Formats: sequence, C-alpha cells, structure tokens
Amino acid sequence: MAIQTFAPALRGGMRARTSTTARNTIDDLTFALHGLNRHSTNLAIMKYFDFQGYMITGQHSGTHWIKWMLSHALAHRYGVEPPRYFNNDSSNQLVGHPKHRRMYPQLPRLASTHQIPPFALDWSWLRAIRRPPPYVVIVRDLRQAMVSCYEKYRGDSDIPFSRFVAGAPRGHGYPCDAWWYVRFLNRWGEIASRYPDQTLVLRYEDFRQEPLENLGRLARHFGLDLGADDLAHGVAMGAKDVMARCQDPEVHEKPLRADGHQGARFTADDRRVLQRILDRHLKHDFGYGYCGPPRGYQIPVRPTPPMRKAA
Repeated sequence: MAIQTFAPALRGGMRARTSTTARNTIDDLTFALHGLNRHSTNLAIMKYFDFQGYMITGQHSGTHWIKWMLSHALAHRYGVEPPRYFNNDSSNQLVGHPKHRRMYPQLPRLASTHQIPPFALDWSWLRAIRRPPPYVVIVRDLRQAMVSCYEKYRGDSDIPFSRFVAGAPRGHGYPCDAWWYVRFLNRWGEIASRYPDQTLVLRYEDFRQEPLENLGRLARHFGLDLGADDLAHGVAMGAKDVMARCQDPEVHEKPLRADGHQGARFTADDRRVLQRILDRHLKHDFGYGYCGPPRGYQIPVRPTPPMRKAA
C-alpha cells in the first residue's frame, strides 16, 4: 500500500531529475560550443596593441564612473577639455573604445572595453612577437552586476528576473547574464594567472571604498604621469552629485542609481539556478567565494600597513 501511495510521487521526482539532468547536459554542451567558437574566432582585442593602457571592465562594474574619473584626472594633468557627459558614447575624448579617433595625440593612448579575450592572447610565443599593452581588469560581484543590468533594462522588457537569472548559455538575448560573466571571469582569470605582471585586477567594491587609492594603482600600472592633485580632482569629479548633473540629454538611458537602491532580489530558487551555473562552469572566482573553496585566480591580498605606536 505504501508503495502504491508513493510511487507516483517517486516517478514524478525521477522525471523532474531526468529533465533537470537533460537540461544541464544541453546547457553544458551549448555553453562549451559557444565559448569555443567565440574564444577562437573573436580576435577583436588582438587588433589593438598600440596603447599605453587598456582598461577592461565587466559589464555593470563601474565603467562609466571609473572612466569619467580617469578622464578628468588626465584633463587636469594636461590642461585639455574633459568630457562634458559621463555616458559611454559621450565620454570618449580621453579614454575611449580602441577604434575611436584620438582627439589629443599628444596624450597617453588609453582604451576601455568589455572584451573577453580569445585563446590567442594566452600564447606566450605570440606575446613575444607582439607585446600587448598593460591591462587593468575591473571585476564586481557578479550577483550585484546582474541586478544592475536587469534594473537598467527592465523598463524595455517584461522578462522576469528569474528568467534573466537562468540566462542563455548560447549568449543570445541578455547583455550581461551569468553565462556571459562566467566566460568573462574564466578568460581574464586565465590571463591574470599566466601574466600577473602585465595584468592588474581591481575590484569595483574596493574602488567604492577607496577610489583615490585604486585610481592611483590603475594609473601607475599604465605608467601615467598623474600627480596627487590630478587623481584627487578625478575622484572629486566622480562624486554622484557631480555626475548626476552630467547626463547627456541626447542619450536615452537610465541615469545613475541612487545609493541604497536595492532593485531586483534573488529568491531562493534564483540562487539555486545561479549556483548550479557557477558550480558547473566557473573556473576563476577572483576571491569572491561563489562556490565555497577558492577557485583559480585570486586577487592578491594587499598587506595591511603596520599600526603606528602611540607616542
């Protein structure tokens, strides 16, 4: 009797597990093939080696803000006109996409992009022939980056947050889902592990806590001649109340999010879906501990300055 009572539930559970297993297998294969294709054929970043510095940011990881601060620090140092607006398409005079025309040829040539590197950037023999520029890679807790992305585009789409969390392993339909971020972290984690002297990795969260120190680290890695006053000016211009007045009226996008705005929230089911993706595919966690024990590249812990003895 007990067997008959529980048999339908057991069969339903088996079907659910089979369905989940099949879906995972399909997603795994789709994601692997998509990554193999993109990382083998998308060589865009390999075209642009003639730069003094190349800033790589994960999507929704402070790109507008950091680029704005760096641009104003450069403008202060060299006495040129800074960008008028912070929006990406309106702020390329000093730090732009690598394909943009240089407005000030006498200044350091700097680029900013979200590019995921191809396998070719790993090859030491190719680097010996043509040395790539120094890279600064800026990462953010991907859960917060996903919320930021969803909040930015939620008015343009009726996709529920849970569907966005599940994402698309073949890379279609979502500009910054978990699958995209896994590819970004895995590839740049590999580059940073192999070439740590040429690749500086910074956290967005550290920029928020200590913008002056981290902007200085970025500038030093690029070999920029920026003094303390230049960096301080850049940070001052990066204050939210200042940037809020510098929204391009011709660019139709949401302005900066107010501090304390929570936005979408992960449900327990959302967290399980995301965790399944990370557990199965993430190779480098950059110290965020998404999967418990450290995985792959870890951002080096900087030594804490010794405390001064009381007089």
